[in-house]
Amino acid sequence: MKILLITFVILSFCFFGCDEEDLIDSKITAKEKLNEVILKAQTDFAADAQLSAIYGREVGTTGEIDLANTSSVSGFVYVVQSDQLQSNEFYIPVFGAGPVKSPINFSTMLSFIKDTTASDVMGSVFNRLATVAIDPNAAYDDSPQAISKALTAGGSAFLSQNTGSKIDMFLVPGKSIDTTLAVSNTADWIVNFYSSASSLVLWIRGDNVTIISGN
Repeated sequence: MKILLITFVILSFCFFGCDEEDLIDSKITAKEKLNEVILKAQTDFAADAQLSAIYGREVGTTGEIDLANTSSVSGFVYVVQSDQLQSNEFYIPVFGAGPVKSPINFSTMLSFIKDTTASDVMGSVFNRLATVAIDPNAAYDDSPQAISKALTAGGSAFLSQNTGSKIDMFLVPGKSIDTTLAVSNTADWIVNFYSSASSLVLWIRGDNVTIISGN
């Protein structure tokens, strides 16, 4: 009887003494909040808003970021475009509040890329993103699968050799990177492992992983 009483008290504390947010996992993947972002953008930006890109800053090795960690600069930024307006808007998900417009833009994202080769590639991509969207029916990896492939293709070795390294990642339309791509209904990840002195930048297209730059 005493054991049952203690169990009841513990459960009562969890259900009545905890905030609702405490019972929700605050860690998200890149695709987890995508539908919420698009619905928000179609409401307060443009009815024809579509996903143009996703930028993940300082993503964990599991491909997740923690929305509840307010002391961290990590996060996912969703770039949406409107063909009608010929413009872009940027959104970030907020824990317990839904997506909000973000102050981060293309120029800000480029400023975070210290690798010259990667910066040049992404600069070319960003120049086209105002008119190129990711098809909503396109099949592409979520961030955990993309990070896993990148770790296997040299990322793990880079992290072990460079203490304190970080991981940024970008989801962009495949045809923005390679204009000769015959099938445009795709999206590719660019994963950037970097420290203060070196970096490794990988281009992930399906199961193919190509080194863009490594120094």
